[in-house]
Amino acid sequence: MRQIRFLGLTALILLAACAAAFSEMPVMEDDIPRVYGRQTIDRDLIFPDSLPDAARLEVTAEIFDGDGEMLESFSRAEGIHFSTPDNFSVIVGITTFRGSNYRDGASWGTIGGEPSEMTKKWSVGIGGIDSWSGVGWTGQCSIVRWPAETVRIMNIYDEKKQKADLVEVIYATLDGKIYFLDLDDGSATRDPIVIGAPIKGSLSVDPRGYPLLYCGQGIENVGGKNVKIGTRIFSLIDGSVLHFIDGHDKNAYRHWYAFDGSPLIDAATDTMLQTGENGVFYSVKLNTQYDPQAGTISIDPETVKYVYRSPVSTRPGVENSVAVYNNYAYFADNSGLLQCVDVNAMELMWAFDLGDDTDASVVLDEEPGGTVALYTNCELDLRGARDDCHMRKINALTGEEIWRIDEPCRATEDHNGGAFATPAVGKRTLSEYVYFHVARTADGGTLICADKETGEVVWRYALSSYGWSSPVCVYSDSGHGYVAVGSSSGMLRLIDGASGELICECNLKANIEGSPAVFGDTLVVGTRGCRIVAVNFK
Repeated sequence: MRQIRFLGLTALILLAACAAAFSEMPVMEDDIPRVYGRQTIDRDLIFPDSLPDAARLEVTAEIFDGDGEMLESFSRAEGIHFSTPDNFSVIVGITTFRGSNYRDGASWGTIGGEPSEMTKKWSVGIGGIDSWSGVGWTGQCSIVRWPAETVRIMNIYDEKKQKADLVEVIYATLDGKIYFLDLDDGSATRDPIVIGAPIKGSLSVDPRGYPLLYCGQGIENVGGKNVKIGTRIFSLIDGSVLHFIDGHDKNAYRHWYAFDGSPLIDAATDTMLQTGENGVFYSVKLNTQYDPQAGTISIDPETVKYVYRSPVSTRPGVENSVAVYNNYAYFADNSGLLQCVDVNAMELMWAFDLGDDTDASVVLDEEPGGTVALYTNCELDLRGARDDCHMRKINALTGEEIWRIDEPCRATEDHNGGAFATPAVGKRTLSEYVYFHVARTADGGTLICADKETGEVVWRYALSSYGWSSPVCVYSDSGHGYVAVGSSSGMLRLIDGASGELICECNLKANIEGSPAVFGDTLVVGTRGCRIVAVNFK
């Protein structure tokens, strides 16, 4: 294990020994109270004896403005301090990949009663481009219930505007379109937005309830021709593009231009954070002007870019979605370099060598005692045909490894092994557990439940076929927890989160590469078989 720290950094924070300041949050909708807070971190305190004794490797970072000019330093005029997941979004639903800045869940609400079966509610056909069909990795939709005053000014069909409590499914797909569907029946709520090139990642809806949509693009070559590739910000009033981040960035060290990450929006400072496979971490002050009465919205972006190099990172590109605790951003790259960056200074705090390509997003989990846990898992890509997938718990403030689980897996000439799926952290009655979905194991694919505290494997479920889909935890009204997971065989399974017992399954008849999102008792996921499918828990 190698640990990397930014050389010359004069003020390492990162001590769990710093006092924890917790504030009591409101009772959740399920009447189960949770305590959240932010640790009080003194940047001037350094405790070298508490840091791991590991090799130090050089990691250098530079900061550029939107015009590509290097900045000697950066200090944000209005500091970013993300709140906790329960306060991430003011609108009802799932607005970004894995639900929040912690990337810790993709379900909203609860299931009435204890589910015993899953039945298809509706299915909608979509298309493909070249060999890219349907919905791929990471492929999670957003599901939101818009305020009535916002519905009024958007380009939603008139008959849908008349519907009370419209819940809209918004899906970016490999056929180069963004679809808008009614959660109730799958019917279109407005015309799709056409990008014209495959979208491999997951989009984000503005968590403030503003009619803004953020979407990266995964592929630039269509039919032998290039389509402009980057991250787009759309107005959901008329579907127009308000801003474009070009993946062909002159400051990038890597000439690979895709954006598979799902952007995060900090509501308080009106700032978007996005990672690119070009190896650039973007901070964009949006300067949003929104007038709901007039039905207008505009942005005037100011961009700051964090660009890094390291001997560890031979491929400095980021495919996962950035996670943020307070003002600390976390992302890993195609070489396995995990970084913690202070977004208020765009300054590297610590880094960790995960040992291999890490496409899955990291997940944060604030524990009652004040520890901020980071869960991550890597692929088998750079290390040959047979090795282990490493599943880790890391202290997010110190960068210290707390535990590691190794699961043997294999890779083929065309396909990597290991984990492409983002871990799922249990909550409520599953608060002791974390779940990892590992591809190409001895069982074909394996869902692993681990004890958060010890790292001991509680149970394994053999899936018989590999999968890239991220598992999602869902809960009944009573608080009982389940895990839903899809696989390449097309089988969607619901498993008891505590015992590992199979509750029920539903065959979607095509590879489930995308990740499910759940709203109440309805799960929505797309397949490579050119379908978007809604499934009911009953």
